[in-house]
Amino acid sequence: EGSLSNSWNEKYNSLQKTPIWKSKNAGSAVEMPFRNSKRSRLFCEEDDRQINTRSPKRNQKVAMVPQKFNTTVPTPDKKASQKIGLRLRNLLKLPKAHKWCIYEWFYSNIDKPLFEGDNDFCVCLKESFPNLKTRKLTRVEWGKIRRLMGKPRRCSSAFFEEERSALKQKRQKIRLLQQRKVADISQFKDLPEEIPLPLVIGTKVTARLRGVHDGLFTGQIDAVDTLNATYRVTFDRAGLGTQTVPDYEVLSNEPHETMPIAAFGQKQRPSRFFMTPPRLHYTPSLQSPITDSDPLLGQSSWKNKISGTDSETLGGFPVEFLIQVVSVN
Repeated sequence: EGSLSNSWNEKYNSLQKTPIWKSKNAGSAVEMPFRNSKRSRLFCEEDDRQINTRSPKRNQKVAMVPQKFNTTVPTPDKKASQKIGLRLRNLLKLPKAHKWCIYEWFYSNIDKPLFEGDNDFCVCLKESFPNLKTRKLTRVEWGKIRRLMGKPRRCSSAFFEEERSALKQKRQKIRLLQQRKVADISQFKDLPEEIPLPLVIGTKVTARLRGVHDGLFTGQIDAVDTLNATYRVTFDRAGLGTQTVPDYEVLSNEPHETMPIAAFGQKQRPSRFFMTPPRLHYTPSLQSPITDSDPLLGQSSWKNKISGTDSETLGGFPVEFLIQVVSVN
């Protein structure tokens, strides 16, 4: 019995001991965990869950001190500015880049109010929905308006031809207004509210040249041709000389003056300077009451001279002419 009990105890104790695995390295040993029962394993998992569900520690709030910005703007670096200017100059030397700048930012005085005014969508919106006073609509509402207006065809040859024709007509209307050749402005409702005035001689301008010297050049207006709608410009650059440039390719360097379109429809009173006075036939037999009551012309010596023949003169002027002037006044 003693041997059996001892052997049983040894087996039971051996199960509770954890085996030790020796590694190849000398003096190192790794202990393997003992096998738990199913019930103990469940309790361990619950403990792990409780540990994992704990909220992490919050970081301590750091008080942010507002930084004071200097009001003085630092001066740009001179070398950096020169470098940027050199790169920009090299860019503008390229033909495509130069033309892109012209198409993007160069608008002549006659075209500037046309291109910088309301676009076709705004004009159509005013005509189709005159009672619409707000512009803050939702995306669904704008979509409804676009469906009602319809979708125009863009980027076709017919569309470009129609746009060019409309632009030419508007330019011609502005020229007529500038020359004051319009009495009724009811047919000019498609023009902007402000109409630019024509440029005068001596104005510093920037003009577009085509051909051999293609680009923008500065100069001064020497003459104005209203019949052909052109300006004669003397350029500052040597070798360009004086050339004739259309008015839609000339931009004033100074702020251009404008006039409301309603002012062109006001009828101006004709000046009395241009009115021809009525000619009165002089009869020498009749005596003018003005000459009789006049202290200067009523003297006898003047009467004798005035009553002379038509060929006589007084002070280098014909007597008949002087009598007509006095009688008219």
